[in-house]
Amino acid sequence: MPRLSFLILAFLLPSLAAAQDDTRFLELGGDLYGGGSSVVVTEGTATDVFLAAQDTRLATPISGSAHMAGQTVTISDAVGGNAYAVGQTVTLDGAVTGSATVAGQTVTLGEIGRNLRAFGQTVSVNGPIGGAAVIAAQSVTLNSAIAGDVAVNADMVEFGPEAQIAGTLTVYHADPSAIAVPDSAVPEDRITRKSIEAWSEDAPTSVGFKRETIWRGLFTTIATVTVLAAILAALIPLRLSRMRATFLERPLRSFWYGFLTLSAAIGATVVLAMTLIGLLAAPLSILLAVLLGYGGYIVGAYALGVGLLALIGRDAPGAWIERALAAAVGAIIIAAIGLIPFVGWIVVLAVSLTGLGALCIVFLRPQFYSGAASTS
Repeated sequence: MPRLSFLILAFLLPSLAAAQDDTRFLELGGDLYGGGSSVVVTEGTATDVFLAAQDTRLATPISGSAHMAGQTVTISDAVGGNAYAVGQTVTLDGAVTGSATVAGQTVTLGEIGRNLRAFGQTVSVNGPIGGAAVIAAQSVTLNSAIAGDVAVNADMVEFGPEAQIAGTLTVYHADPSAIAVPDSAVPEDRITRKSIEAWSEDAPTSVGFKRETIWRGLFTTIATVTVLAAILAALIPLRLSRMRATFLERPLRSFWYGFLTLSAAIGATVVLAMTLIGLLAAPLSILLAVLLGYGGYIVGAYALGVGLLALIGRDAPGAWIERALAAAVGAIIIAAIGLIPFVGWIVVLAVSLTGLGALCIVFLRPQFYSGAASTS
């Protein structure tokens, strides 16, 4: 749920800040929610904070995590959990006990207890990092000790006198040899230099993530899709067959309805976020959008599997186990396509939207009104 709430703040709540002239706060379940043109928190006992405004500042210690978005985002006191911040200017002066995920045009970072993920135009690391670091920016300045591995994708990298990397350093650049790294920061035998094209493939594994973890995640996804599709085949076999037929026979229409359905779900979140009270229901709207997207993914995987099996001469699945097999085939193919850099996620998104559209058509039977308007 914290990551889900961060997504809401990052992409949807700026509209809330723009729509309000006065700062408003709401405390619920030990958490603090704030929105308005300028939000400054200087006292309180909140565990987690969720703040969105043009200017957002946390100036009191919290025991939980901070989720903040705005044009200017500042954390100037201690955060006991993780920090999630996005804005034009992001400054973390207070110590963060957990990990930090930040994005902005100008990002300035202090002490981070665990891992760091930073993205922006200019990123400066001035405090110690207790774990690994992934940084992508146009310009990066490192001037502190980093306990883990570091992966940097930047046009310019500058090392200050306090820079010291205990793990490995992987540099991604159009001309990797152009990045000068002093021995005081990290010796050359712990530096790997790669072309910029290798970033999308290597970034997950260059900072302590094992390839086994990625394969385990793919296997889990395939198994989950197979099991859920098998459950649907047992509970609603006729409707699942109709969804499969709609997906394969009318893919463009299905894609269009899937796009509209998901857009409506996400748009509902924007409407709910226009008031602070409606903000409480925004996570439910986002959750609905996620469930719809995943449902479309399952339907799309099953339909794609049936279509591929048909190409090799297999009949449409009738038994429960045959439907599960078709879902497994589709899930494997989609997972493999998803690994293709740049293009893979677009194909996966298209399959998911088409599957969602087929689901919507079968269950809701939507129709556009085309009759002439009555006149009096």
